[in-house]
Amino acid sequence: MRVCLALVATLASAGSPNAGQVAPPPTLRIDAPASLEAVAQQVQRFPASHLATAVALSGLASTGPPIDVLLIAENSDLAQNTPPWISGFADAKRNMVVLFPSRARSYPSSSLETLLRHEVAHILFARAARGQPLPRWFDEGLALAAERPAGLGDRSRLAWTLVRHGAIPLNELERLFGEGQAANRRAYAIASALVRELLRVHGETAAGQVLSLVGGGHTFSAAFATVAGEPVQVAVSRFWNRQRFWGRWIPFLTGPAFLWMLITALALYAISA
Repeated sequence: MRVCLALVATLASAGSPNAGQVAPPPTLRIDAPASLEAVAQQVQRFPASHLATAVALSGLASTGPPIDVLLIAENSDLAQNTPPWISGFADAKRNMVVLFPSRARSYPSSSLETLLRHEVAHILFARAARGQPLPRWFDEGLALAAERPAGLGDRSRLAWTLVRHGAIPLNELERLFGEGQAANRRAYAIASALVRELLRVHGETAAGQVLSLVGGGHTFSAAFATVAGEPVQVAVSRFWNRQRFWGRWIPFLTGPAFLWMLITALALYAISA
């Protein structure tokens, strides 16, 4: 039995030369106008190792050709014709990322470096899926997971979304991304939490496996069900069920009754101290 198990392990290892290994980050080529030369130098100093999460989530064994990063001044025609809440975008077909540095701190990004990670992640995910379409919520949520850990702002936005709007189905979530700044931010907060929950339940390697199957011709729903062992709708329902706990408590914790209870408790403590 020990011999058989050792043989199986050896064959599995030999058949998966990249198992447990993360491909090196992609090469970035920075291009900027003279007015943003200092910003370009700053971007060039960003550690390439900070792209490792995006590479790992993509599941790529090789990250592919260099990615061009274009820094766009706010007074340019492109910036003027792009909605002000959009701080960057990726064009996977052209291997290109476009960043508006002056908008880098606009939610969901918190800095120019996190914005860069986010858009580079989109390129890598598109390469892993071989250009096949992905649901916007999955693509954006996965890019946010690659960009940075979830923060208090993400959790607060998600909580208030649940209080004000309740559970949002996937088709409506897709629509929110194109409905203006407020709806866009709400969509990012939900997508971020939803995809992080999927990664928590099914493991971070599941993302790359889903992308690979989509690249092989599977629909996203079929790819997800194959990797996760459950339909995506079941996973989404479980996510919203977990959020309803906070949906029940937040109105109470932020309401006048709780605040008066807190004030009374503090007063009693001060008297007894």
